[in-house]
Amino acid sequence: MDLGRFPMSEKQERSFVLTNTGNNLLVIQDITTSCGCTKVEYSKEPIRLGGTLKVKVIYEAEQVGHVNKSVKVYCNTKDSPVRLTVKGNVIS
Repeated sequence: MDLGRFPMSEKQERSFVLTNTGNNLLVIQDITTSCGCTKVEYSKEPIRLGGTLKVKVIYEAEQVGHVNKSVKVYCNTKDSPVRLTVKGNVIS
């Protein structure tokens, strides 16, 4: 997820969508971030076959410079955790 260039004073909010392409309910057990400056909001309900889940990522910069944070989605799949990267450039 690329946040591009943005002022340090502006909170960044973006969303990504997870789709259940498996044969069972997709259960999100936890979503963690690499720092306190990155938070997530999402529904705790299992995702039905073919269904989707919107995960909102909220980033609040603590300093000027390049951003490279991670979000890990722990779920009931063999590829768990799924890693996402949040990147961008914070300007003053």
